[in-house]
Amino acid sequence: MTTITIAENINLEKNHFQSVEEFQLYLLQIRSETDLSPAHKAILDERIADAEENPENSLSLDQLKANIRRK
Repeated sequence: MTTITIAENINLEKNHFQSVEEFQLYLLQIRSETDLSPAHKAILDERIADAEENPENSLSLDQLKANIRRK
């Protein structure tokens, strides 16, 4: 058995995985659940406010898909 050491402190709730791929997906899930920095939250709040104030500047997902042209 090989021991892997990671210097970063990662608190894992799960410690048994069927494969390396499952472990990778678990780590990605943990990373995606972390909080955003205050600066990132402020940017997102500004963008949400702009989208709400100017709905005519937005596209629905269906409109976006219809406008995508493959080369």
